[in-house]
Amino acid sequence: MKQKKAYFYSILAIAVCLAMGVNGYGQEKKIEKTYKWTYKVNEDVKITFNNYDSDLVIHTWDKKEIAYDMSVKATLKTDEDAKRLNTYLENLEFSHSAGSVQIDSRYWTSKKAVMGRKTITLKGAKTVRFSEYKMKGEIWVPENCRLVLRSKYSEIQAKNVKGVLSLDLYNDNWYGGDVNTAITIKAKYSNLEFKEMKDVEADLYNCDVEAGKIGNLNAVSKYSNFHVGDAGKVVIDAYNDKYSFENTGDIKFTDKYSDLKAHKAGRVELDCYNSTVDVVLAEDIYLKSKYGKYNLDSAANLQITSAYSDKFEIRKLNTLSIDESKYIVVKLDHLERSLLLKDGYTDKFYIKNAGSLNEVKVNGKYVVLEMALDKEFSYRFEANVKYPKFDIPEEELNTKIKIKEGSELQMKAIKGVESEGMPSFFVNGYDMAVTLTEQ
Repeated sequence: MKQKKAYFYSILAIAVCLAMGVNGYGQEKKIEKTYKWTYKVNEDVKITFNNYDSDLVIHTWDKKEIAYDMSVKATLKTDEDAKRLNTYLENLEFSHSAGSVQIDSRYWTSKKAVMGRKTITLKGAKTVRFSEYKMKGEIWVPENCRLVLRSKYSEIQAKNVKGVLSLDLYNDNWYGGDVNTAITIKAKYSNLEFKEMKDVEADLYNCDVEAGKIGNLNAVSKYSNFHVGDAGKVVIDAYNDKYSFENTGDIKFTDKYSDLKAHKAGRVELDCYNSTVDVVLAEDIYLKSKYGKYNLDSAANLQITSAYSDKFEIRKLNTLSIDESKYIVVKLDHLERSLLLKDGYTDKFYIKNAGSLNEVKVNGKYVVLEMALDKEFSYRFEANVKYPKFDIPEEELNTKIKIKEGSELQMKAIKGVESEGMPSFFVNGYDMAVTLTEQ
């Protein structure tokens, strides 16, 4: 009998809970409403907008006025919760003056979901319960305002911006038009698209940025992709990034594990570690590198401070100058003026064609140099090498001095017609392999 009673009361309790659940659900109240704010401001007003989990559209206009619409679509647990939220939003005001406006779309202190129970605690007000909560915003701002936007977890669309723009984004998608003044970008885990921008200051972490054309760029980045058309002066501090440009001014690129591509550049300074650099046309290039790969179509001068285990594929250079190098491989189609290697170790140089050379001077250990010269080219050849491995047209040289003592060789010779200031080859070092061919 006791078991039957216990069973009966269990069934009754379950039925009551189910009834309460059904009644609770039946009492849910929906809100679909747009709340509006309008403020009179100066045309150069500073607007600070904190945006959180709310898609946003930004417009500019020629009015001295800010208009902000916030659309809320929510399902509240009770009619009382709905009234409380609606009253709160209808009476919500943002800090504003003619010169400064601060809007915060995160008007709650906390939003929680615990064991399926969702609540939102409004700033300075009570907690309301909800099952669904979505919002989006639309704002109109003076075209010459100063806009500071901080945003998380949102999609943002912006028309052309004429005033100063500062972005602080986290896990956002930004779709923008033209930015006609300087822009500052701080972003993580975000995607940004622009048509054109002026000067850019960027601090990026795991972001993708695309733009048609920009002014000067000063960027610090990690794990990011930055692809634009033409740019002005470029200064980059990169880590595991990919940068690409069409035409730029001067480039200063300090990086690890990154890629840089540019079609045309001015002066290029590279301080790289395990990087890949592709430049079609540049003026002077200054390089410090380890474990890099460099593809250059044409540059005036390449000056290397230090290089370690790098590979170079180059079509044309005027001069190549290297202070210190180890284990590098240089494949060069055409060298016009000079090659200067101050201290090389186990390096390899393959030069298919030489122009009107002034000087070739190599010093080091275990260096391989192979160069093709014009058949009619006249030059001076001097060597001071221990364990030389020379393949040069000695039968066509007028040898002035040749002293060989054991493994050491001293040699001075002339190819062609001797003249004052004629092109010169100087080879000095240990176990140097030099091959000179004619074409």
